[in-house]
Amino acid sequence: MRPVTKGYCRLESLIDGTLDLEAIAWANDAIDVAAENAIKAERMRR
Repeated sequence: MRPVTKGYCRLESLIDGTLDLEAIAWANDAIDVAAENAIKAERMRR
C-alpha cells in the first residue's frame, strides 16, 4: 500500500492488475531510497 499512500500509483491499478508485482517492488524501492536520501540530507544540514 505504500506506493498508493505515497502517490506513486492508484489503488485501482493494484486491484485490476494494471501493475504487476515487479512494478510494485520498484515503487517500494524508490520510496525507500527517497526516505534514505531525506535522512541523509537532514544530517548534512546539521
